Amino acid sequence: MILEKLKFSTDFASVPHKRELNKPNEDRLLIDEENGIFIILDGVTRVHKEYDSSPFASAAGDVGDIFLKEAHEYIKAHIKDSDPKAVLYGAADTANTKIKKYRKIKSQEEWEFYPATLGIISILRDNTLHYISVGDCLGVLLRHNSKILFGRELSLEAVDLNKVNKTARYMYYCNQPGNELSYTVFNGDDAVIEGLEYSFIDIHPDDCVILASDGIGNYLKYEKAADIFFQSAEEIISLSEKYDTPPYAEYADDKSLIKISF
Repeated sequence: MILEKLKFSTDFASVPHKRELNKPNEDRLLIDEENGIFIILDGVTRVHKEYDSSPFASAAGDVGDIFLKEAHEYIKAHIKDSDPKAVLYGAADTANTKIKKYRKIKSQEEWEFYPATLGIISILRDNTLHYISVGDCLGVLLRHNSKILFGRELSLEAVDLNKVNKTARYMYYCNQPGNELSYTVFNGDDAVIEGLEYSFIDIHPDDCVILASDGIGNYLKYEKAADIFFQSAEEIISLSEKYDTPPYAEYADDKSLIKISF
């Protein structure tokens, strides 16, 4: 039996950080309703001097732009291929290779930590959401006043379990397949593809899917599914401030969100 293709609508929002740092918004998102492509990215830059020196005002932002462009073009070119997992892996590999070329504009010593992006890359096909997830972006499926979280906040696990600071987290756990706490970021490393995690979710009528950068994660995890279901993307971001680092509403990471309602 062939199921009728579900109709859907999308909503999105993105706001820059609230921090004492001259840093632009390094989150990125893409919505292609025609082809059913949805991408949410969170940039990673550890060398904060980059924010003040042209032309490297936001290397992580550049990497996010590269990833969006290359992954989107690849998926569109292979949208009719039979294996969605292979399409997603191909898109990630193609984009990561392009990032590897970008990072060569400076030496490793100058970069200290290669600029990166991480997130959820997804394709909606035949009422099934296929996705790969790396890093700290979070996916949420809302269904019948319940929620299923997908995507894993891997870099946060590395910190919590080993009590290391952020610099150590990125230096010792990024793209290290031999380490059980390794997590993947798209920064041009050859080991990226080994760390990709693919899965899929069958979508039902009246479901809602949210893809969000990590600044919104706690709100999505702990607020009632029934409340989140009816909130707009902007409302979710605004209400998430109650879970920001103190002082509340004065210090927060970039926040970006895609909401897909069926």
